[in-house]
Amino acid sequence: MEETVFFNLGNALASKRDPKELIKEAQIVKDNRDPLGKLVIVEDEKNETHILFELDDQLSASDQGEAFKVKQIIE
Repeated sequence: MEETVFFNLGNALASKRDPKELIKEAQIVKDNRDPLGKLVIVEDEKNETHILFELDDQLSASDQGEAFKVKQIIE
């Protein structure tokens, strides 16, 4: 899945260099959230990190948001 989405880095739930560790973190976040929304893991190619966001926090293309490539959506 190669899709570009825009997020404000201030809305990030977590970030890690190891995508497997971030998936574990996403599962913990998902288990503790109410109501359950979709989470998305994106890749920040500049800093070589993976970042976890809530999909509802997605922005339209603007100066306030930064472009990221979607790596995984967790429902």
